[in-house]
Amino acid sequence: MTQSTHTTSNSSPKKKILAILIGLPLLLGAGSYAYFYFLPEQAAGLTSFRVQQGEFVISLTLRGGELEAVKAENITAPQVRGELQITHLFPEGEQVDIGDLLAEFDKVEFEKRVTETEQALEAAKADLEKTMANQEAHNAQLRGEILNQEAQMHLAELQVEKMEFESSVQKEEAKLKARQAELRLKQAEKKFEAQKVVDAADTKKRNLQIARKKRDLEKAQSDLAKLSVKAKNPGLVVYGKKWSASGPVKIRVGDEIWGGHTLITLPDLSRMQVKTYVNEVEVDKLELGQKVLVKLDALPAPTFHGAITSIANLGREKEGEKNVKVFDIIVEIEEQDSRLKPGMTASSEVIIEIIPPQLVSAPDSIQPGANGEIPASDSEPLYIPLDAVFEEDGKTLVFRLVEGQPVEQAVVLGPQNDNYVIIEEGLKPGDRVTLSNPTLLLDELGGIPQEEAQQPKTAATE
Repeated sequence: MTQSTHTTSNSSPKKKILAILIGLPLLLGAGSYAYFYFLPEQAAGLTSFRVQQGEFVISLTLRGGELEAVKAENITAPQVRGELQITHLFPEGEQVDIGDLLAEFDKVEFEKRVTETEQALEAAKADLEKTMANQEAHNAQLRGEILNQEAQMHLAELQVEKMEFESSVQKEEAKLKARQAELRLKQAEKKFEAQKVVDAADTKKRNLQIARKKRDLEKAQSDLAKLSVKAKNPGLVVYGKKWSASGPVKIRVGDEIWGGHTLITLPDLSRMQVKTYVNEVEVDKLELGQKVLVKLDALPAPTFHGAITSIANLGREKEGEKNVKVFDIIVEIEEQDSRLKPGMTASSEVIIEIIPPQLVSAPDSIQPGANGEIPASDSEPLYIPLDAVFEEDGKTLVFRLVEGQPVEQAVVLGPQNDNYVIIEEGLKPGDRVTLSNPTLLLDELGGIPQEEAQQPKTAATE
């Protein structure tokens, strides 16, 4: 009895294991078959999408744009000699009136320059006065010499007259002395004339030095006055930018900049535009005049309309990314809105193509649309999400739901945008397609045994 019981107890687990090994493939196969053919799409975990028909928009989104005014008055740093360090800036974003102090720079070095040029001018004037006094004294000495030589010559002439009755030798000696006196007089007169020319040139030189010192002083005084930049027109203050190691940053008090650099912009807020950029691989998609939808990052609700007004001819390196070339793009916004502020970031969706194209009615057309457009004659396209399209064995296909079951369907694709693609052949309005590959779902469950595997139906077998 004991042995019999032991035998029975040993054989029972073996039979159970064998039954499980035989039944498990059948169970999996039946489960997979039921899953694929009989479970509704919700129970099978399939998400579907109804084929849509209507206007299809192909667009390109440009991010990282910044608002600025189409027209603006640029306030630049004064063109002066020396370094400019900002000591005052009018608060950004506030309204400035005529005469308000927009910016001011450190004046210490410029005030010192004014003082030095004033002193140099006074020294030049004093030098001129000294020179003229010396000239006058020297000229007086020369005039005295001339008078002395004139007296000596007169005495010599009298001596000649006295020697009329003397010997011929004495007469000749007296004449010779008179001749010498005459020559000394002429030399003194020539020396005086020459000195006047020298004095005139020296005086002119001194006067030129004084004139130059005056100009230096006027320039120094003008530079000092330019360090206080005042508003000539009212407007909203927007700070300019300067380059730093991390890229362009707005100027601030304490910065040192060069003359001519843009300090502040007073924009005309009646016309605004977005300055953005496009990657070099996509610049060929853009054209002047293309319509653009603009959204502010700070206010995503309103959508503004605009058009491309400028595409840069030369690319530049993108800030912070070496070897990445971009082209600057300008989009002018059509609307006027107080919410549009310079410096706000925005994204721009450029409308590349609308299918079917919108035809604009002629001026004498009958019954135009509200926006001046007339319906296109071509039928509107069918489209589905890109997630619903699959590539298998070189074929492009979707899984169309027929009575809740996925059916493999070959399709011909047309143009696409970031999320959807046009179906030119293979589907009709109202069809539903899965957003995932049902065969992959079966694989996740462990697959279907070869002898029980059931392939999805195809459009040809319906």
